[in-house]
Amino acid sequence: MFSTLNIDKDGLLYGYEIFIIKGDRAVGAESDYYAIVQCANGKVSPPLIGQVEMAADQVKITIPPNVELGCPSSQFVGVVGSNELVGTFGNGKKLTLPRKDSFWQ
Repeated sequence: MFSTLNIDKDGLLYGYEIFIIKGDRAVGAESDYYAIVQCANGKVSPPLIGQVEMAADQVKITIPPNVELGCPSSQFVGVVGSNELVGTFGNGKKLTLPRKDSFWQ
């Protein structure tokens, strides 16, 4: 779980949250990993589910392009570290998301 979601002084929600979870192709999943992604720019997007490609610490998240995103683009590419996820959306929006509990917890 990586998140920068936060409420500002006016009660508006800003930031990003990416939760990477395990799938299992052996039991019918389309991918070995999935991501639940939320983006907020004053209000939060619906949770979006994307397929994840992992290679060592490299991650690529693809969200279906027909979805009304609320996020900068339908793809995120980054590096998973022990304390953070650092990466870029397809439009060049760079993010550093600390590893922490979900905003919603």
